[in-house]
Amino acid sequence: MASSRVSAHLPFYDSSKSSLAYGDRTIPKLNRELQSDDVRVRQQALLLLNDVIHRRENLAAALREGIAKTLQALLEDSDWLVRERTANALTIIAQHALGRQCFLELGMLTSLSKLFSDGEVKVRLSVHSALEMCARTTVGAQGVVDAGLVALCVEKLVQEDSTELKELLLATLHWCFMVSPTQGLECGAISSTVPLLTHPSPLVRGRTATLLHDLTTPYQGKEEACGHGVCVEGLVNLLSDRDSFVRAQTAAALMSISVITKGKYAVLEAGALPHLVALFTDPSSEVRTNAVKTVTMLAETPRGKQQLQSVVSQLEEMAGGGERGETETKTINTARTVITWTP
Repeated sequence: MASSRVSAHLPFYDSSKSSLAYGDRTIPKLNRELQSDDVRVRQQALLLLNDVIHRRENLAAALREGIAKTLQALLEDSDWLVRERTANALTIIAQHALGRQCFLELGMLTSLSKLFSDGEVKVRLSVHSALEMCARTTVGAQGVVDAGLVALCVEKLVQEDSTELKELLLATLHWCFMVSPTQGLECGAISSTVPLLTHPSPLVRGRTATLLHDLTTPYQGKEEACGHGVCVEGLVNLLSDRDSFVRAQTAAALMSISVITKGKYAVLEAGALPHLVALFTDPSSEVRTNAVKTVTMLAETPRGKQQLQSVVSQLEEMAGGGERGETETKTINTARTVITWTP
């Protein structure tokens, strides 16, 4: 028999959120509320919008309704919570190709950059999250480069004290330098990032090594890294880091520097060989592979070849290991060939 008793387990009601309109009126209603003169209404609408646009179909409808342009205006709102939630919404939008296209068409990246110096760290974190999300694709990264934001990001990387902000900035710059490292070299990114090799955060150290690998892809970057003595020495010190990501990225950066003759001797003089050979038994396949590749580069010099004669037998044992992948085995065999080659 039916009972009129009210259940004790009522659904949770969040009073900080706006109420949803029915069906296809949801987005237009939110767009109107985002433009309200009442700051509380704007805050509530943004909170609900962040939930709604997680669904792809709602995101497309929101962009058609002009939500992105409304959000762009809200980046200049006097209320810091509105600015933070606006940047959070833009981070969600930047996860989709349609959203990134809208970013570029509206000049959203430039609008976001105006908040790089916002007084609230939470706002800056949200802004850089949106920028990094957009930069993850080639089109988005090129957009950041074309907007001339690389130099500003490098500047903020040095100035920001927040570890999380440094991690986001390093990630953004990595995507940009994969597209074009030239702007980074022009604004002195190598000398600016080298001090971060000793940062307490493993992620910051690892991403800094990644950035140096990106910056030393062009010949100009390799030359600059060799001329910056602390750069090579700092990387060599990280070869014994406790974090495997740091070790892998560090070995990759040294490999990039070692492509040119000047780089080979700079790495040898920094005492890298013993540390690289020690990584031959590293638990990480990526670390082992990068270490062997770097050693192969160094073996192209007479000095390196002579010092590496003692590791040939170790490489032979490594090549015979059945658990190694095809790429790693090929890398080891190449190293053996280079070390044992005689004119």
